[in-house]
Amino acid sequence: MSLSIRFAEPRPPGHNVYDHILLPRLGLPLMATMLAERGHDARVFCEMLGPIDLGECLAADLVGISGTTATQPAGYALADELSAAGVAVVLGGSHVSFCVGEALEHAPYVVRGEGQQTILELAAALERGGSLKGIAGLSWRDSHGQAHHNPARSHCSQADFERLPIPDLSLIEGHERLEVKPAMTQWGCPYDCEFCSVTAQFSRVVRHRRTDQVMEELAGLSASDLFFHDDNFVVNKRRTAELLRAMVSAGLTPSFAAQMRADTVLRSRACNEIDHEFLELLSQAGCSMAMVGFESISEENLTSIGKRTSVAVSEQAVRAFHSHGIAVHGMFVVGLDFDDASSAQATAAFARRLGIDTFQLMMVTPAPGTRLWDRLESEGRLIEADWTFFDGHHAVLRPERMTPLELQLSALEAMRRFYSRSAIAGPALRGVLRHLPALLGIVARHAGGAVRSLGQGALGPRGGDTATPDASAPSAHVFGRTLEMVMSSLTRDERARLEAALGVAALRLYGRRRVAEFSDQEHSRSHVARLAALS
Repeated sequence: MSLSIRFAEPRPPGHNVYDHILLPRLGLPLMATMLAERGHDARVFCEMLGPIDLGECLAADLVGISGTTATQPAGYALADELSAAGVAVVLGGSHVSFCVGEALEHAPYVVRGEGQQTILELAAALERGGSLKGIAGLSWRDSHGQAHHNPARSHCSQADFERLPIPDLSLIEGHERLEVKPAMTQWGCPYDCEFCSVTAQFSRVVRHRRTDQVMEELAGLSASDLFFHDDNFVVNKRRTAELLRAMVSAGLTPSFAAQMRADTVLRSRACNEIDHEFLELLSQAGCSMAMVGFESISEENLTSIGKRTSVAVSEQAVRAFHSHGIAVHGMFVVGLDFDDASSAQATAAFARRLGIDTFQLMMVTPAPGTRLWDRLESEGRLIEADWTFFDGHHAVLRPERMTPLELQLSALEAMRRFYSRSAIAGPALRGVLRHLPALLGIVARHAGGAVRSLGQGALGPRGGDTATPDASAPSAHVFGRTLEMVMSSLTRDERARLEAALGVAALRLYGRRRVAEFSDQEHSRSHVARLAALS
């Protein structure tokens, strides 16, 4: 007997920087794929792509819910509703792996750590009515409400990792909306930053897919835009270069973004020589944006969190990526122990001076299971118990050299200043002037079709009958449909030209809107009021 299994990934609460980035994490699609291979009916709901179908979840034999610390309250609410209706619920992810007792208050099963094998064994036990006691990595409540914590499961080996299937994205409801396709080539990170939950969940042992496996996955995705979910895309430069060369050789070079360290641009961490050969290969393979975790512009902060890099390397990295036509998304945190109320603005000024294309400034947010969490908890510096605020956009700790309110307000103001109108208009104007001939060619090629579409829209559905006196003017709907038609007819080269000309300005406009929406929402205003009361 096969089981009907549904997975759900709740969306973050309120407005945040990821609102319109439709990128599901790959853990649930991977598990659904493995269960489907064993004959189960498995599907995934990702609330960023579409609503979670409560009816399907209520009819399922097992529902798995995974999320981040900030989305966990939403996950718990769904688990409570399903559990009350008698549905078997299993919770997983990094948060519940380190907050097991809390999670067992909402669901009878909790998968700790890497859960792909644990979920298979849980499904098999439920299918045949077998014992749960031998399932490593599982915590569970028996019929009397007694909690049991089975021994931890070992992290999967390199051989085990190579045997994992390619996640079947078609198992995600709403997968058709994925304009950017996700992929992942490895788990784990050899570094050991104090704040990072990756090593806590996946260990410092890196397991990777072979180049031929990644190439098979890329071929199946048929993506024009790609995001590598790897927490550090370039762990082993030799191995990454092998993949990039294979992509170039096969012509599988979608425009992609990936997370990487600043010292990726160096030949080695022991020297300051820029690795132009690798950067050129990165560009040829389609890398359009390097998402770099700079973290801080304070040498003291970088040392204290174990980042093992320097501000000088950060500056080299931005120049080196730009010299090879790769945009830089700079990821920083503020609120570390050597920061004060002026640090956020100084960080934004640093990003502007270097010409960083897009800027992310998060408030340092400890995650359960990390050394940072353990230290701040022992020092009594955590000030927030509501997990929804643990998203990097809200101050949840008492900094060493400023108040929580100063941290909150300075971070928001720094983001506003980076995404000012002039910061958007400048790149837009320079991009148009630099690519003017190509842009005029695109306009000339598509203008006729756009005008015809607008004209047909203005005529209305009955060839000229107008329902209102103003119906001869094209509506917003017609304009939107026309723009969509034009964009869909662009060639890959034309899209690349538009992205080169207006990509930075468009991303900064997106950032400006997200900051405004975030600041204006009640969720954030109430938090600021609470911080003011604490001050």
